[in-house]
Amino acid sequence: MPKRRSNSDEGVDLFSFMSILACLIGILTLMISVMMQAQQAEQEEKAGKTKEERARAMENLDLKKKIEIAEKEKKEKEEKIKKEKSSVAALQHLKDRTIALSLKLDDLKKAEDPDQSDTALQKLIENMIKEIAALKEEQPPLDKRLKELQAELKSRKEAPKPQESVKIRPRGFGQKGARNIFFVECNSTGIVIYTDSKPGKPISTKAIPTNESFSDFLEKVKRSRDSMVLFLVRKSGKLAYDWAAGIAETKYNVSHGKLPMPNDGKIDLSAFK
Repeated sequence: MPKRRSNSDEGVDLFSFMSILACLIGILTLMISVMMQAQQAEQEEKAGKTKEERARAMENLDLKKKIEIAEKEKKEKEEKIKKEKSSVAALQHLKDRTIALSLKLDDLKKAEDPDQSDTALQKLIENMIKEIAALKEEQPPLDKRLKELQAELKSRKEAPKPQESVKIRPRGFGQKGARNIFFVECNSTGIVIYTDSKPGKPISTKAIPTNESFSDFLEKVKRSRDSMVLFLVRKSGKLAYDWAAGIAETKYNVSHGKLPMPNDGKIDLSAFK
């Protein structure tokens, strides 16, 4: 017959069970707390990295905007300087052209044949009107800007260093090519015809099609045997070259070539003398 447990034994067993259960609950609570703290620390670390990355991205974006603004300002200043140089050259050309036309008018007045004189005078006036219109369209009023540039030039303490001259050399022995070579410089403002290795008066880009000096020059080249025009093209002279070379080829059927210039220095043709 089995032995019956007393009430005191049952009380001890229940107390032991409750103690073990309390320990288990405490351990489980501690584990949950540790896990939550670990997850929170990991989230905070990730959030910190995200904020840092966002701040770095904002800095990079701001820097890119500043670079874009600086590049735009640089381009605008370069365009402004280019237009100012072109304006001064065009004004000087107009003054030189006026003097040349005045001298030609004096010659026409002395002509023996009145009809021939009147025809030439009419053609001269028409070309002059076209050239003045082209210059007006190409450039704004220049007197004020010219005075500003002259004042700025006087205020400079150091004169800018001149560009190294560009020496043009003839072809070597045994190389084929035209015997008589005529030279035309192409730059940002237009063209310059060289005579006896010396530069003449500048001709603005838009005046090239109607300029009488350029027409006479091409006629001379066309009449010369075994000849060609060599265009000396500055880095900014592509537009002027396209105009001048196109007229030389299509209107006068003149052979021509192109030679790029490495810098804006003085062109030296002394080797051709």
